[in-house]
Amino acid sequence: MKGKGLRAKGKEAAVTVLLANVFAKRLLACAVCLGASDSLQFKGMQAGILVLLAFTGCMLAAFAAFFLYLRRRIAASEQAAQGGSC
Repeated sequence: MKGKGLRAKGKEAAVTVLLANVFAKRLLACAVCLGASDSLQFKGMQAGILVLLAFTGCMLAAFAAFFLYLRRRIAASEQAAQGGSC
């Protein structure tokens, strides 16, 4: 019984692959690939790229601020250690 179910699934997969090959250009081509720079898909992609760049920039700034904070704390603790030993 299991073999029969697998054969049916195999036939469905074969039909899907066949149809995908027949309509490959339409399935793979998007508005960006076709050069429609005024489409909503293209504008959405640009907005997504800008959001990801902004997020990456904020994360890099946060790391830089954290390491600057650590550097100031180390300098302050060294200064306190030197001032206490005099």
